[in-house]
Amino acid sequence: MTPNQTLNGRYRIIGSLGEGGMADVYLAHDLILNRNVAVKLLRFDLQNDDKTIQRFQREALSTTELVHPNIVSVYDVGTDNGLHYLVMEYVDGTDLKQYIKTHFPIPYQQVVDIMEQILSGVATAHAHDIIHRDLKPQNVLMDKNGNAKISDFGVALAQEEQTLTQTNAVVGSVHYLSPEQARGHLATKRSDIYSLGIILYEMLTGRVPFEGENAVSIAIKHYQNQIPYVRDFDPRIPQALENVVLKATAKNPFDRYNNVTEMATDLSTALSVKRADEKRFVAPSVTDQTIIADASVFESASKDVAEIKAISQKKTQTPETKPSVKKRRNRHPLRKKIAIFFGLLVLFVSGIAIAFYLSFPKVVTIPNVTGMTQIQATETLKNHDLKVGRITKTGSQKVAYKRVVETLPTKKKQVQAGVTVNIVMSEGPNSYVVGNYIGSSYTQVAKHLRAKGFKVQRDVVQTTQFDRGKIIYQSVVPDQVVVPRVTTIRFSVAN
Repeated sequence: MTPNQTLNGRYRIIGSLGEGGMADVYLAHDLILNRNVAVKLLRFDLQNDDKTIQRFQREALSTTELVHPNIVSVYDVGTDNGLHYLVMEYVDGTDLKQYIKTHFPIPYQQVVDIMEQILSGVATAHAHDIIHRDLKPQNVLMDKNGNAKISDFGVALAQEEQTLTQTNAVVGSVHYLSPEQARGHLATKRSDIYSLGIILYEMLTGRVPFEGENAVSIAIKHYQNQIPYVRDFDPRIPQALENVVLKATAKNPFDRYNNVTEMATDLSTALSVKRADEKRFVAPSVTDQTIIADASVFESASKDVAEIKAISQKKTQTPETKPSVKKRRNRHPLRKKIAIFFGLLVLFVSGIAIAFYLSFPKVVTIPNVTGMTQIQATETLKNHDLKVGRITKTGSQKVAYKRVVETLPTKKKQVQAGVTVNIVMSEGPNSYVVGNYIGSSYTQVAKHLRAKGFKVQRDVVQTTQFDRGKIIYQSVVPDQVVVPRVTTIRFSVAN
């Protein structure tokens, strides 16, 4: 595509934003809604691949429901003269890969803040059963305010069938590839968690954990080699923060976090002084294997000793020696009773200690549910053993309509399990400057305004001066400042 070319008479190409293994991305201007957008065009050599096209369309459509402040919004999907394209929110900034290079070393608190944004976005995707499969810093965009937005949801799924030999398409991703994906297995939500752990590793160290001569050698390291310790690179990194990396990148998927929300909860307290004495995380399956190996050695040794003892007794034991053994066993009955008494005492004291420990209320951290729908936020809070209280509303310039603005008590605060948390929902912007919609498509404008909280009404007018479906009159004049949730805009639409 070249500048000034237009897709479907709506998206005018401004210039190239980058090229990928599967698609090329362009900056474009939406002529109807008067805003800049990012247009992703399926690569020319894939335009006739039916399977790739089906995946591209299906997954792109599925991601349109992922409305979250930390996910790049998908606006439109279409074709123009056989060119398959995807229209997305344009993020004016850079990607996380370049951000790390420019800002490293990044303060630990800022690392946690950025990572929490990414985790929040992935949690929403996983709640919709959408697995990214290609999480990497290049797919996390950073705007000029330092906000993170995940891109390429769904499109990454179309790369499933590509092999490691297609280095142009995969080499950028293999550094963040989970061990199970490296073995050719299907990716799961825990595969995304592994990739998130590698991203966190890179933010803390400024580098990826594994390098190699080619993609295959790097993939092999992911399922054979232990992830290097970030504290070996920087001993000042808190052990609790390193543990988040270690647990997320465990070789066995079942040793990782059960879900992204659990990882976010652990990360939220990783800089707390209360966790200053935390021990280094060791994956349970690694520990279990060690125990099993040790047990087998002891069992083998025990059998050898038992066999030797049995042979010795068989050769030397006589009828005369048997009574002496029996007599020796009954020699100290008082000692046996004392041992039993102390054993029962230990059990009794242990029981009291356990009961005393269990009597303390469980402490949980209030999760970050900002940007979620009421249903998503309610489910997340319940999963953290918290109750949902009053739902109130407020205007917000930053948080979308019908999305969570904040919770009371606020996020990251530690409270007792079972505490009631109130949710504050957004009613959209407190004020909005009405645009000039004359000549624009009613369908697109109405959708845009309703998302802002406006009530929209339509009158159909017979005319030949405007194309069918175009707006010929609007009840609220352009540039007027109004409050969306209490404003109704009536349009006259050409038929």
